[in-house]
Amino acid sequence: MAALGKSTDEGAADALKRQLAELGGAEALLQAILDSASDCILVLSPDGTILLSGRALPRASSTSLLRTSVYEHISPETREAARSCVERVVRSGASDWCECAIACKHGQVALCEARISPILRGGRIATLLMICTDVTERRATEAALRRSEERYRSVIAALDEGIVLQDAGGTIEACNASAERILGLTSAEMAGRESRDPRWRAVHEDGAPFNGESHPAIVTLRTGAPQKNVIMGVHRPEGEMAWISINSQPLLRAGEVIPYAVVTSFHDITERKRSVEELRRSEERYRATFDQAAVGIGQVSVEGRWLRLNQKFCDLVGYSPAEMTDLTFQQITYPPDLPADLENLRRILSGEVQTASREKRYVRKGGELIWAKVTVSLVRHDSGGPAYFIVIAEDITDRKHVEETRHEFLTIASHELKTPLTPVMLRVQALLRTYRRAEGQPPAAEEVIPKLEAVEALLDRLRRLVEELLDISQITAGPMTIAPKEIDLSALLRDILGGRQAELLRRAACPLTVDAPSALSGCWDPLRIEQIIMNLLSNASKYGGGKPIDVALEASGDMARLTVRDRGIGIAAADHERIFGCFQRATTSRHYSGFGLGLWIVREAAEAMGGAVRVESRLGEGARFTVELPRAPRRAGR
Repeated sequence: MAALGKSTDEGAADALKRQLAELGGAEALLQAILDSASDCILVLSPDGTILLSGRALPRASSTSLLRTSVYEHISPETREAARSCVERVVRSGASDWCECAIACKHGQVALCEARISPILRGGRIATLLMICTDVTERRATEAALRRSEERYRSVIAALDEGIVLQDAGGTIEACNASAERILGLTSAEMAGRESRDPRWRAVHEDGAPFNGESHPAIVTLRTGAPQKNVIMGVHRPEGEMAWISINSQPLLRAGEVIPYAVVTSFHDITERKRSVEELRRSEERYRATFDQAAVGIGQVSVEGRWLRLNQKFCDLVGYSPAEMTDLTFQQITYPPDLPADLENLRRILSGEVQTASREKRYVRKGGELIWAKVTVSLVRHDSGGPAYFIVIAEDITDRKHVEETRHEFLTIASHELKTPLTPVMLRVQALLRTYRRAEGQPPAAEEVIPKLEAVEALLDRLRRLVEELLDISQITAGPMTIAPKEIDLSALLRDILGGRQAELLRRAACPLTVDAPSALSGCWDPLRIEQIIMNLLSNASKYGGGKPIDVALEASGDMARLTVRDRGIGIAAADHERIFGCFQRATTSRHYSGFGLGLWIVREAAEAMGGAVRVESRLGEGARFTVELPRAPRRAGR
């Protein structure tokens, strides 16, 4: 068997030699072996002269090899390495290998793995067996896999050729060491087996059983036709699956058409199969990450056209994937933001920066503007040229709205807090002037009291603004706290209406009508009840100044219902929900003062006590606010 490969099994070699003798066609058998092999197999003299060859050297520019020196076909840069390898084999009598470059047409070279084994005669090295495997494409494949976004490594081990000789009935008669290694069986264990033997447990690539009659060797014996590159999975004795690519070549005697034997050669492609599967899994993982990411991800050509997007990005801008691939990023970018985008792309393409991030606006399909934090990076070709951009977009519209609301609030707060201070100062200064003019005599009450009342009203307004600020500070720090206790809601309502609220309504010239039972008991937080009533009345007098206000209180089963109705400017239906938000108003601050916190505090307080608030209104027809609260302690949604 040493003449067929790297086997050191003398028993296997003797068995093969006996078969060659019995078959009477040693030269034809050897030539068939050489021809059927997918690699180039050469028989060399110790000095490197080619005595026998199968196919041409991989990609070699010449197919005429006999009686030429093998070194003539090896490129100069690897010639000495090949020569040293041959000398080591001749000197040590042990097999060896090297990698060399074969000169090809048009000045190209092919990388080749050469395995060299001694062939003994009479205990001495007579010739050498060189098996050359073209690894050019394998090396290219390995490089391509390493470059595949660096998510996995793939190394394909050297594929040594296995060779098996089967007789006309398909029985295995001899094999080489590589066949033993690949199949996990010794030559003795394989001897006598057939391709049809169920112990192989052979399968097709799809997992279906490989019928013995369709084995390449059996097909060749039956038809006399060679079989090439048939893929088969074979279970090794320990249970591991080995995938092999099989070629089969018939052995024919002169003048006969029925093969008397078949030579099967195969090489192990298990690692290649695993690499392909790993690549497939890697692509699946990448696709899953791309498609299921919590942020929008897209690929954009250098010209700006969308190539691929995940669903999150499509949801962000309101277009379907098919619609997006017909658009460019320029078309959906808010025009004022486009110059900064183009400048960032220029810097990335020029190599000034690797990535660029900024906050920008997109125009959704319906025309709505949305804010996104966008990070852009460039994927380059192996040559270094730009391939496409990766765009990652995170929706920050809500954050931007909060920032805008905060800015608006600070602007309003600054204005609202300053507004009462100036007239307070003016009235205090006027009082001082009055007293100074009096020269020790107290001024008349009718002169002083109106000014003091004006100061009191302004200070009361300032107090309420500060209280609102304190309320929002407490509420936004966590859930609104309540301290419920048994109270009479009717009595509390009368106290509030007869106190500071009476003066507020008087200044707003709003006649007040109250419809409430003599008593309505329940368990509530008095402070929160006062906030609800005062904010609703303040809202009614602000937007319905000079017009009547109706307040009603009634019991409804285990609930208490408070209603405040005004005849003011009314609220559009589209704004009914919005006005209960923080810093929200039904109209602009130019016409009506305040922070836009009142109704928000009403809702927070009502819900903290397990209740709810709603509004009924149309523009120009006033508004009716209804608060319903459970009479027994209860917290809803908190």
